[in-house]
Amino acid sequence: MAQFNEYLSEKYQHETSDEVNRKLLELSSLFEISQLINESLELGRVLNNVLLIPMGRLMIPRCAIILKRSDEKKFRVVMGKGLSEDKKKQTFKPEELAEISSDVHIFKEEKSRKSTSFSEFVSAADFKISIPFIFDNRPLGLMLFGSKLTGADFSEDEIEFLKSLANLSASTINNALQLDEIKTINSELDEKNKELDEKIQELNALFDISQGLSSATLDYQKILRLLAFALMGQMRTTKYAILMKQEMHYNPYESKGFNDDAIDKICDELQKIKQMPAALMTTNIEQKGLQKIFKKHEIEVIVPMQHQEKRLGFLILGGKFTKQPYAKTDLEFLTTLISQAVISLENARLFEEALEKQRLEEELNVARNIQKNLLPKTIPDVPGYDVYGINHSSKQVGGDYFDVIRIDEDRVAMAIGDVSGKGVPASLLMANLQAALRVMMVPELNLSQVVGKLNDLIHANTGLDKFITFFIGILNTKEHTLEYVNAGHNNPVHYTAEMEMKFLDIGGIILGIMPNYTYKTGKFDIKKDDMIVTYTDGVNEAIDPDGEEWGEEPLYDLIKAAPRTEPVKQLVDNILAAIDDFAAGEPQADDVTMLVFRRLD
Repeated sequence: MAQFNEYLSEKYQHETSDEVNRKLLELSSLFEISQLINESLELGRVLNNVLLIPMGRLMIPRCAIILKRSDEKKFRVVMGKGLSEDKKKQTFKPEELAEISSDVHIFKEEKSRKSTSFSEFVSAADFKISIPFIFDNRPLGLMLFGSKLTGADFSEDEIEFLKSLANLSASTINNALQLDEIKTINSELDEKNKELDEKIQELNALFDISQGLSSATLDYQKILRLLAFALMGQMRTTKYAILMKQEMHYNPYESKGFNDDAIDKICDELQKIKQMPAALMTTNIEQKGLQKIFKKHEIEVIVPMQHQEKRLGFLILGGKFTKQPYAKTDLEFLTTLISQAVISLENARLFEEALEKQRLEEELNVARNIQKNLLPKTIPDVPGYDVYGINHSSKQVGGDYFDVIRIDEDRVAMAIGDVSGKGVPASLLMANLQAALRVMMVPELNLSQVVGKLNDLIHANTGLDKFITFFIGILNTKEHTLEYVNAGHNNPVHYTAEMEMKFLDIGGIILGIMPNYTYKTGKFDIKKDDMIVTYTDGVNEAIDPDGEEWGEEPLYDLIKAAPRTEPVKQLVDNILAAIDDFAAGEPQADDVTMLVFRRLD
């Protein structure tokens, strides 16, 4: 990192120190963002992170991502924030995006421009700028952003940040789009490995040796040493080296008869070997430069170590101490032995991964229990109102949160939030939010100031990749009013007694993005039979086996269909059942959390 910073300092030596420091900070920020984007190959999560980062950082309320899958002829909107449902389903012909798919484009009013479905889409959504995703010199799609909340134009630095974000995420997006194709390829490779295993079993004597090797231990290092002993005993070689690939370079794990300089040179040369299906005499290698290196170091045989199509390393052998040449049967033995050794090594690696996974599962179970205990065990009695909340957990520890906190005789706080990310860090941040909120729930509270303090607290104690969407409402059961702040959370639904659907969207940005932010408050009267439905994105972003999201419309339909005479718990149960039917057993990556209340009299 120090060398990288020194390189950047030289690159920007003609700029002021403040500018250099700012760019270094910007690049460090992009590095953290890259880690967040690359934490998953699930397309929805990747795109969600890609949009939330500039939304929070630049305060942009409306944006979209347009992509074209390899099996589709048109580009389509795959994710949108702040868009109507009909706009989230639009498709466009490639020629409509041709002019703007290779570089940043700032949209302006162009009366002479030919009207297309894309230009109409941009105009209707009032998008101001597009940033392309380019992978391998091929456009994957676009990010589109509307105006900033501040009303200011996009600066050159902000445009450069968005370009960097697109460049960082293009590879991950491409990988996610090709995931189905990779699964198909893996299935075909598994079939080929099955045929290879059948051929190995036909060599009885060699099978006995390899079986003993694989059953001896599940320790990676011991397997390599056993392999070395087998080579010396069976091949009677004077020198050998087992070279395993680590990241992009080969390193010696076991060797005899080679000095360090020779090993380093050989490891460098092995990078030039692209394909080698079986053991091979070095005199038969096509690359003349490799032949020369191998002859210099008296290497007679080279054996690739491969699992499926993944190159794990090489085995290199010098001559036998008997001075006899290697026979064809020797090469067959080595190919079979190494094949079994690779399987043993993979089993050892999988065993170590299983142990690590078991340890992590145990830790996650503890964290999950702690998280559950932080949620309300019972809902406080709220006179004149029917209140119900639920947290339906996924397999992972998440950062979903809801709470019902009595402030005084007439006021009750209703809160719901969703921490970015998963795992223990998200649950810990959720716990901090809960503790801070409960301390601030005093009779003399000012709701805007409370949310502002929560925002400053989260910003001061987390990095750029951690933030919280949050909604809180103060229900006055005497005056029957609800004062609320929405900090970037899914808009709660206010379904009125007149069967009108309203959305609670007054507030401000996500918690933890920017300090010293002043939040707006909304307030309205609650009439008899009015119902408020709050939820986290685990509801609308639930996916089916095809990766399609449930969306908001089915949720709205269930809210409209809920009889006023039924408890709100029945509505929540109906929503959970609908999500389960839609998911059809597909594991969900996010918790489903809801808090619903209705005025009874």
